[in-house]
Amino acid sequence: MRSALPGPMADLVRYPLRRAALRARLTRPYWKRRFYSFGENAIVHKPGWIFGARQVAIGSNSVILGGCYLSVEKPAWGLPPPVLRIGDRVGIRPYCMISASESIVIEDDVIIGAFSSVIDSDHTFAQGNPNVMHNSVSPAPIRIGRGTWIAERVAVLRGSSIGRCCIVGANSVVRGDLPDYAIAAGAPARIVGRVTGVDADSPPVAQTLV
Repeated sequence: MRSALPGPMADLVRYPLRRAALRARLTRPYWKRRFYSFGENAIVHKPGWIFGARQVAIGSNSVILGGCYLSVEKPAWGLPPPVLRIGDRVGIRPYCMISASESIVIEDDVIIGAFSSVIDSDHTFAQGNPNVMHNSVSPAPIRIGRGTWIAERVAVLRGSSIGRCCIVGANSVVRGDLPDYAIAAGAPARIVGRVTGVDADSPPVAQTLV
């Protein structure tokens, strides 16, 4: 049965990301005021939590889908901005958690699967208090290189440096360094292969994620 809606309206029904793009155009002035920088055609769609937004930079044509948690924690508010830098053409699927206490850099063209977490700090009992929330954290910077694909339910822990055009398998836990073009899986993640047929220095495709 054909839709009774006209073409553009029917497309909005069929393609949820186009609805998100329309909403993003309407909410763009709000996000531009909140974030340190907010690139052209960027989409932040119904986030679950935004904290320390003035320390967050989001690049052009990036898409952050519903329920995501983006937080620059209070210990990092006095650092030079941005503490959380998300590059161009980055795709972050729903319900991801990204928490920066020192520095997180997600380079261009990275894709992060749903329910993944990128957290650059560990809780401690450094002050001797029995609740970790009442003690300081121990941070170390995280970098995720251009073109890397992080599958669903991956945890990227503090101090990790993931190279360009890597693949990190679902349910993996990354702590440490992965070189360019690594395929890694497991908890802890181990290198199990190498990506071939791609050049991390290639120019970007002139196309948005929408």
